[in-house]
Amino acid sequence: MQRLPIYLTGYVHSSLRDPDRQHGTGGLTASGAAWASDCSDIFIPVAVQRSSDLQNLTSRYDINVLYALAAKRILASNSYNLSARICRPSPKRNVSASSDAIQLLVHGATFNKIMWDFPYQPETYSWTKRMNEAGYTTIALDLVGSGNSSFPDGLREAQPQVYVETIHQVVQQLREGKVAGVKWNKIALVGFSIGATVANSLSAQYPSDLNAIVFHGLSWDASWSYPAFLSGLQLPAAQIDPGRWGSIPPEYMTQPSREAREASLFYGSFDRGILEADFYYRDFDSLGAAMAFTYHIVDAPEYRGPVFLGIGE
Repeated sequence: MQRLPIYLTGYVHSSLRDPDRQHGTGGLTASGAAWASDCSDIFIPVAVQRSSDLQNLTSRYDINVLYALAAKRILASNSYNLSARICRPSPKRNVSASSDAIQLLVHGATFNKIMWDFPYQPETYSWTKRMNEAGYTTIALDLVGSGNSSFPDGLREAQPQVYVETIHQVVQQLREGKVAGVKWNKIALVGFSIGATVANSLSAQYPSDLNAIVFHGLSWDASWSYPAFLSGLQLPAAQIDPGRWGSIPPEYMTQPSREAREASLFYGSFDRGILEADFYYRDFDSLGAAMAFTYHIVDAPEYRGPVFLGIGE
């Protein structure tokens, strides 16, 4: 695989977060049960080791942090729990299941794993439902600093290289049978936005990890990347809604208004009902991810698997 695209916002399905909790999606009724999929919520333990030589980092920003992020360094050793939902085709449905293949679903910034099984009109908008009905098992993850996963430092730890290393470990655990007791022979990563960027970097750093990649919401044209990103006018979540997010560290951000979210994430003719639910349940972006994602747009010449690119209009 030679050139892979970069982050570009566009029309998206959505993600949901329980508005009554600081983090996570507790309290939501997953649509999977309604269409007889076999779903379960799990946590996957992962750990990273510091690869940067920076010493005595404080809570204040240091330009050397940017240099380290650009060099794809891990700035702190730590362990995390990644929240995941694994859904298998229901044995009640007459489908020809692919027993050795799994789709690993990785969300975008200001989203979480529920975007893949959107409760709003799941017959139309649930990727999980469509894939399960086609016979594929799916596992949707919350990245570090999103959904129900661990919430570490939003600059030094919730950043793309940590995402790459932790997703690499998830892939290894899937192949070794450490997740749900099945050794998966074929793994396809389906990524949206920052999730696709992570897949890009993963395929360069660990080219044998994946059997196939599906990219959503990306483009080769860098000129559209930051205008789309900046149109969201992201602010610290704690400033936007102190009553709901007052304890969220300032390095975690989201859009302050429906207008900002629509400008950065929606385009063209779309179901307006999605926009309202999407805004109400929006998740966070991290300062580390926002600063460093473009450094993970690289060529991956050693990756030999198939790639599907979907960027909309």
